[in-house]
Amino acid sequence: MKKVIFDSSALIPASKYALDGKYICEYLAEYIEIHIPTAVQNETIVQPEKFASEAVLQNLISQKKIIIAAIQPADLAKEILSGYKLGLGEQEAILLCLQNQDKFDSIIVDDYVAAIVCRRLQIRTMLLLDLIVQLERERLLPHDLAVAMVVQIAPRYNSGFIEHSLQMLGEPKSVAPPPIFIEEEFERYLAGKFPAAHEASWRQQLAQAYRDYSAGLISLGWMAQHLRVSIHEMARLFDEIKLPVSTSSSELVELWEPHRASRRWLNRKKSDREIH
Repeated sequence: MKKVIFDSSALIPASKYALDGKYICEYLAEYIEIHIPTAVQNETIVQPEKFASEAVLQNLISQKKIIIAAIQPADLAKEILSGYKLGLGEQEAILLCLQNQDKFDSIIVDDYVAAIVCRRLQIRTMLLLDLIVQLERERLLPHDLAVAMVVQIAPRYNSGFIEHSLQMLGEPKSVAPPPIFIEEEFERYLAGKFPAAHEASWRQQLAQAYRDYSAGLISLGWMAQHLRVSIHEMARLFDEIKLPVSTSSSELVELWEPHRASRRWLNRKKSDREIH
């Protein structure tokens, strides 16, 4: 059985999306052995801000289908990693692999910066989508289940990732509807979800951090750590306002000008309806 390390950026969507009442991570745990470091456990389970899938992950841990692994505290690689803008979970996941190079097949990480660091350290890494595709190609995961998983977690990714993954699985190309960037007024959403959003300085920090994250300068874990928000709350923020990583800096700036932004997105939605 394959042994893989999951970072929070991949574990959160795997424990958030479900098929027929069963979460993606529960399906995957039947085909692979999942390991996570303590920091990833803290980011996804032990945080004071609970989320719906916490009990699912706890149950998998109790069944030893998710294994908590310790890292060696003193390590030269830790000094190297400290120079990158990585969150604690990402750092520990990479360290866990470096300290046990013959034990694990890959790190599963859905974070650009973490993936680049892994490449520089010659660590094999895969997106959650790639893991699903590989398990299907190795005939470990039934084809229909793999396709259903990719479709189910589609809201997490840019449409290009989903279309390509389905093509890799041999599925015909489908025409996806235009993305919905804003479902409700952004400032009101922020204020309701994050008390700190009432402060202009915090909103500016979020805008700058998001621009850096979108540009691939910082990791999702570091962004959450910097803003003092749990990583699954950051993931929820991106999901619920439908703000893809591909959003440009100029589009992001407009989000801080509610009236201008509202008109722009309203016009875009209107033109989308006229097209269809």
